[in-house]
Amino acid sequence: MENQGNTYSQLQELAHSDYKLTAGEADIKGWLVQNEAAAPIGKVRDLLFDPQNNAVRYLIIDLDDLGVDLENKGVLIPIGLAHLHEHDDIVILPNIHTDQFKALPYYVSGEVDQNTETEIRNAIGSPAALRMEETIVELDHNQFYNHHHFDRAKFYKRGNH
Repeated sequence: MENQGNTYSQLQELAHSDYKLTAGEADIKGWLVQNEAAAPIGKVRDLLFDPQNNAVRYLIIDLDDLGVDLENKGVLIPIGLAHLHEHDDIVILPNIHTDQFKALPYYVSGEVDQNTETEIRNAIGSPAALRMEETIVELDHNQFYNHHHFDRAKFYKRGNH
């Protein structure tokens, strides 16, 4: 993964930016989001990118209800946690549990900062997900985007990873 510092810059929605998708980057706005069992999770509203490093960092997902009052909750999912379905226009989010969606902060346009990103990482890498090895004790914000959660190459390859 590329080595990028994280001198904090305001992340921007693609819809409100000059960012242009390059060859191999699908325009996934409006695509359905499912878990690995093909159960619906929501839809992709937009992508959030880092203009300083010209890199997509998050999917903005509007969640379905999922049976736990999450309907209309917008959340950010790091780009490296999702992948594109091999054939269909569907984004797959494997290994994210309903409790993690509940723990994620609501996405508010223009209000994402280091604290928000830390909350996201803590919710996704939490012991509740039974992934103790990813529990974050202390974060180095200069290396924040070097984590596998932000591996864009993994996302843009279609199929399971």
